[in-house]
Amino acid sequence: MQVKRPSTLLLGLASGMSPFGMALVVPTLELFAQKFNAPYSSIQFILSAYVFGIATAQPIIGFLSDKVGRRPIMISGIILFIVASVVCLYAQDLSTLIIARFIQGMGGSVGSVMSRAIIRDTTNTDSAKPLSRVIAIMGIAPMIAPVVGAFVLEFFGNPNYIFIVTLIIGIIILLPVLFLLPETLDQKLARTGSELSWYKKYQLLLRSRTFVGSTFVYGFTTGSFFAFLAVASTVFSKDLGIDVRGFGLIWSGMTVLYTISSLYGGNLSTRIGLMNVMRRGIILNLLAGVLIYSLARFLGTNLLSILIPLTFMFLAHGLIVSTALTKAVSNRPEIAGSSSGLSSSMGLMIGGLFSILSGVVYTGYFLPITLIISVSTIFCYLSYRLITSDESVDVNSI
Repeated sequence: MQVKRPSTLLLGLASGMSPFGMALVVPTLELFAQKFNAPYSSIQFILSAYVFGIATAQPIIGFLSDKVGRRPIMISGIILFIVASVVCLYAQDLSTLIIARFIQGMGGSVGSVMSRAIIRDTTNTDSAKPLSRVIAIMGIAPMIAPVVGAFVLEFFGNPNYIFIVTLIIGIIILLPVLFLLPETLDQKLARTGSELSWYKKYQLLLRSRTFVGSTFVYGFTTGSFFAFLAVASTVFSKDLGIDVRGFGLIWSGMTVLYTISSLYGGNLSTRIGLMNVMRRGIILNLLAGVLIYSLARFLGTNLLSILIPLTFMFLAHGLIVSTALTKAVSNRPEIAGSSSGLSSSMGLMIGGLFSILSGVVYTGYFLPITLIISVSTIFCYLSYRLITSDESVDVNSI
C-alpha cells in the first residue's frame, strides 16, 4: 500500500536546510580570512568541507534509509546538523570550524536525499513535477541565505554568529518532521532491496549508463556553480566594489531565476518529456559557459560581463538539476534511497573538487575561473551524451 506523500512544503524546507547552510557563509569568507589571518586557499575549505560532508554522508544515508526507513534517518540527520551548528558558533580556530562544517554538512544532507526517496516512494508515475516543486521551495534557501548572512554580519560583526541562524533553522525544521513526517518506505520493496548488499546495490547503479550519465550531468552542473561560488564574494567586493548586502541582493535575484526555471521545467517535462527538458538546459548551460569566458576575456571583469552569463547559467541549472536527479533515481524503486544518496554524493564530490580548484587557481584574476566554468559546461554536455547513448533510452519519449 502506497503512503500519501508528505507536504511538499515540509519536504522543500527539509531539502533547503543543506543549501541554506552552504550559501549562508558565502558573504563571510572574507571576514573569516581576516579573523583567522589565513589565505583564501585555506578559507575556502569552510565551504568545501561542508560540501564534502554532504557528499560523504549521502550514500550512507541512502543505504541506511532503504533498511531502517526514511523517518528515523531524517530525524537523526537534523539533530546532527543542530549539534554541529553549536560547535561552529563557538569555534575559535579555523581547524575546528572546518571539522564542524564537515559534520554540519553530513547532517544537513538528509533533507535532499530523503525528500527524493520519499517522492519516489509515493509517486507511481513521473516524479519530475513534484520534485521540481520541492526544488523550487528549496531554491528559496540559497536565495535568502546571503541576505540573512549579510544582515547578521552588519548587526553582530562576528562571522561566527551566522551559525545562530543555522541552529534556529535546524530546530524549526526538526519540529514538524517529528510530528508530521510519516514513514513512506514500502516494506515489500524494502525486503527486496535488503536482499542486496551495499556493494551489489552500488554495483548495479554504477553499471547503468543512465544513472552514471545523469549523476555526472548533475555533478558538472554543480561544478560550474561551485567554481563561481568559491570566489563570488571576493570578486564582487574587490573587482566590482559591491558590499555584502549588494552581493546578497544580486545572488537572491539569480536564485529567483533558478526557482522559476525549476518550476517551469517540472511542468514542461509532463508535456515534452524529461530528457527534452534536460537537453534545453544543457544548451543554455553551454551558452553560459561560452559567454562567461568570452565576455571576461574581451570586456574584462565588470558587472555586465558577470551578470549576463550568470543569468543563463541559473536558468539552465533550474532545468537540469531536477531532471538529472529524477532520471538518476527512476530505474530502481526498490533502492531509491541508495540511488538518491549515491547520485547526490558523486555529484557533490565533483562540485567540491571544482570549488577547491577554483580556490587554488584564483589569485585575484577572474578569467581563469571562467575557463574552469566553461570546461565544466562541456563535461556536462558529454555526460548528457552518455545518457542518450544508452540503447534503452528513447530521448523523444522520456
